[in-house]
Amino acid sequence: MPSDEIRNRILNEATAMFLREGFQKTNLDTLSQMLFVSKRTVYKIFGSKKGLYRECIKRIITNVEYEDELNIRKNEKSINNIRDFIESHSSGELLLMEQALNDLNKYFPDIYEECLKSSEQKRMARLVEQIKEGQRNGDIHPSVNPEIVAIIIQQMIKNRITPNDGNSDSNPNIYLRSEIFTEFMRIFLRGLLSEKRIQEYDDNIT
Repeated sequence: MPSDEIRNRILNEATAMFLREGFQKTNLDTLSQMLFVSKRTVYKIFGSKKGLYRECIKRIITNVEYEDELNIRKNEKSINNIRDFIESHSSGELLLMEQALNDLNKYFPDIYEECLKSSEQKRMARLVEQIKEGQRNGDIHPSVNPEIVAIIIQQMIKNRITPNDGNSDSNPNIYLRSEIFTEFMRIFLRGLLSEKRIQEYDDNIT
């Protein structure tokens, strides 16, 4: 089998395992057995488990950036793009990717500096651009500080309130964390709007 094909097969399976198990619990012996390749081959191509992890992180970041680009430009109105941007990082595949990335700075600051810092700067620039575009179009209030709002959104993504499997049926005053997050996001986005867009938002978006 050509070396590029072997490399891609290892990266595909390893990325899935890192997302599912995390770095510590990902076992290269198990990975090798699943792919019918020797552990020695994995080390020959990637040098170490950390080297393999670095390449998987690069792949994850590439996928996140691609999804970000899709979500930040798919609607005519900036506020809808910002909403979809936040929602995409709070559910599904992107949530798994974000969970894998969140511990980078803590455990692998060198990989964080190499891979993730640049990606976060690009995300910041995209968000600031959308907020400023919304201000130019009259959708977002002119007094809003685009840089501060972009920082808040990034922190929402990093420290999101994730869904809870708990049952709230026994106590009507207990809400799922996903419900709290959704309500917070609704209020947050509404607060960005210009006065002429608030009624439209209430009628059509929430």
